[in-house]
Amino acid sequence: MKRLPIPMLVTFIELTKANFAKIPGMPIAYWASENLIHDFEVGTRMDELVDARQGLATADNKRFLRLWYEVSNTNISFHSTSIADSIKSQKKWFPCNKGGAYRKWFGNYDYVVNWGNDGQAIRGFTDSNGKVRSRPQNTNYYFREAITWSDITSGNFSMRYRSSGSIHNNVGMSAFSDSHIDLLMILGLMNSPVGNYILKLLNPTIHLEIGNFNAFPVILDVVQDYNVQHDIRSLVEIAQIDWDSFEAAWGFTHHPLLSHIADDNLSHCRSPVG
Repeated sequence: MKRLPIPMLVTFIELTKANFAKIPGMPIAYWASENLIHDFEVGTRMDELVDARQGLATADNKRFLRLWYEVSNTNISFHSTSIADSIKSQKKWFPCNKGGAYRKWFGNYDYVVNWGNDGQAIRGFTDSNGKVRSRPQNTNYYFREAITWSDITSGNFSMRYRSSGSIHNNVGMSAFSDSHIDLLMILGLMNSPVGNYILKLLNPTIHLEIGNFNAFPVILDVVQDYNVQHDIRSLVEIAQIDWDSFEAAWGFTHHPLLSHIADDNLSHCRSPVG
């Protein structure tokens, strides 16, 4: 006797268009829970807490950008805090936040940009018809501390703390605030599994735009839990120590394997003075 196939039970969940409309951009995120949709309704938009901005577009990075160790240290200002400060330094090269590979908390301090004399060379970069090719955007945010992420996020999202002294460019997306604590707390939120989940909901592509970041709902009671401040600071400090432990970092002083050796026992590791 031929057996009849066992019927499969399929559960259908009916969703209304109104639910999708509660999420900025109306993504067809049918997996979003009621609690998450409610967070979009009652949460504070990210752009009410921090200023997210694109930065400098040189139009020719090969001309204006260098890895920091490709130019003389004496012609780099690592610690300018404003445009006026950069002019006063009389340096030609300044750290450039160009995004970079996946890395959380701290790092990707690789490049410098020719911003000598307030970006004279970049501001005057024109095509054959005399039209300016470069785009120095949001210059009032240059050299400020920030939290930053890369334009292309092919895997999980990662955000880093960026200390003052850098110029962010158009693919080194950055968010700014006058409150150092607020930057750290949002950094911790965005590097969490919850942050990654919501950002993938807002934009499932590999390009995370400023608008997607601005639409992120923040529950202030959670972000303002200052008990986690110490943990976030520790994560940033650990990531910075890790970054500076490699010779390609400008903060490198010695190999980490030698860090517990007394200084007077390191003499044989140093190059002889001629």
